[in-house]
Amino acid sequence: MSIVALAIVFGSLLYVVPAQRGLALNSNNYRIDEDSVGGGGGINATSPNYQSQDNIGQLGVGDSASATKRTQSGAVTTNDPGLSFILNSSSVALGSLSTSLTRTDTTTFSVLNYTSYGYIVQTLGSPPNNGAYTLAGMPTTTTSSVGTEQFGINLVANTSPITYGANPVQNPSTSFSYGAAASGYNSANNYRYVSGETIATATQSSGKTDYTMSYIANIGINTPAGSYSGKQTLVVTGTY
Repeated sequence: MSIVALAIVFGSLLYVVPAQRGLALNSNNYRIDEDSVGGGGGINATSPNYQSQDNIGQLGVGDSASATKRTQSGAVTTNDPGLSFILNSSSVALGSLSTSLTRTDTTTFSVLNYTSYGYIVQTLGSPPNNGAYTLAGMPTTTTSSVGTEQFGINLVANTSPITYGANPVQNPSTSFSYGAAASGYNSANNYRYVSGETIATATQSSGKTDYTMSYIANIGINTPAGSYSGKQTLVVTGTY
């Protein structure tokens, strides 16, 4: 029986793509990014001692959306896109592996985006290795198989090989947040790992989505014993 000690250390990158805004009112000397009819308002009116945001006779506020576009109405809105990423754990420890047992663990991360239309989350990095030997990643989405060398993840709730993980959680609610696990990583009890693939997406401006990333690791009778480790990097990119 091979005994393998396995740990994963996280890195994280946040890539923000500059916003591609719609047609604005402009000339060679002036540009108007926001305008209103039948109401009035100001954003960040300032003096040496005060700053205010105000509106007068505002006709309506709130969100309006289609399958691919989203607007946020009201005089007091900012046109600056925002994309935030929080990694809640810096490592995963799967412990000692054996040919008769699947090891599991989880970690969590959160993404929030505003006026960026959407985002993708990608995973980068090879499966854990011991010197020149690397555990076999799972290029095909499939179930855990004890005694078969495997390393994989998904982003949903599972009941096999144990009950663990969670589906993406929308904050404050599904009326405002739209993040989802990507294809290949969104099937319960099925796992996959391919460096460079997209593991989560949002197709429009979204509140905060909390993701749980579930891991499995199996070894075979020919897996060399030793201490395995790896580094996984999550890349979040705004889409416009």
